[in-house]
Amino acid sequence: MPINAGYEYGEAQKKVTDAKTPEEKIKALENLLSVSPSHKGAEKLRLEIKQKISKLKEKVEKERSKKAGGFSLSIKKEGAAQVALVGLPNSGKSTILNKLTGAKVEIADYPFTTKMPEIGVMDYNGIKIQIVEIPAIFEGFIESDKGPSFLAIARSADLIVVVVDGTGNCEENLKIIEEEFSKAFVTLKKVKLQKTEAEIKNCLVVVNKLMKNFKCPYPVCWIDDLKDAIWSMLDLVYVQTKTPGKKPDWPPVALTIGSTVRDLAEIVHKDFVKNFKYARIWGKSVKHDGSTVGFEHVLKEGDIVEIHTK
Repeated sequence: MPINAGYEYGEAQKKVTDAKTPEEKIKALENLLSVSPSHKGAEKLRLEIKQKISKLKEKVEKERSKKAGGFSLSIKKEGAAQVALVGLPNSGKSTILNKLTGAKVEIADYPFTTKMPEIGVMDYNGIKIQIVEIPAIFEGFIESDKGPSFLAIARSADLIVVVVDGTGNCEENLKIIEEEFSKAFVTLKKVKLQKTEAEIKNCLVVVNKLMKNFKCPYPVCWIDDLKDAIWSMLDLVYVQTKTPGKKPDWPPVALTIGSTVRDLAEIVHKDFVKNFKYARIWGKSVKHDGSTVGFEHVLKEGDIVEIHTK
């Protein structure tokens, strides 16, 4: 079956041919993928492009690892989600980490105080969220010894929180961070995201030190609203389980938005799924507290769920 590629595809192909460095070729191939036909006859073509992109990325990452002397670092995810805190020198990341989690990270008025990632745990209504502060980003960060490994940690997080200093030029500072992530083949998710098949990461911008409005393509919040903003960006809800005749259990359970009683039962205990009879719900997902529901009932934030078995 012909792929019926148009003029735009032909121009994108030319850019791939003209690309000189592996990084340029990756961007050109990602652009080619975004303009390639999406019908069934073009599936093989799209798969070939994706494979080329993947191989080139592996090659670039290996070369960067060699330059860094083989340095590698990974942080095990703990809690309901992992959030990466990034920003330029003296943007206030450590202060924010301390405020969110109670961590005792060194704070100073000189740049690059944080040499290695710092970790804290944020409590949100009983749900634990891991916050990882990445050392300060700067122009050329991806080419530094540890830059690739640090950005890889952010790339694997569930949410990237970008801290910008409201006393500085927010647009320019944000652009530096965007470019460093772009070099690491990560696209930060904008409010109005254009069609792309590059790796996309959920992103939230927090303005620190001074409240300032500026043109920003990402969701923005002030420091006082950060906890709630992080939670809303993670697309999670928290619910409580309950044993008949007893008070609701603590802590709550974190679920992805749209989760059902079955999803909760699978997390709590496999026997609940095997022997499920019905569930009673108190909360926003039912019209009347104590309503009886089945496996496929969709839960909402704050629901209390009492599972009954056979």
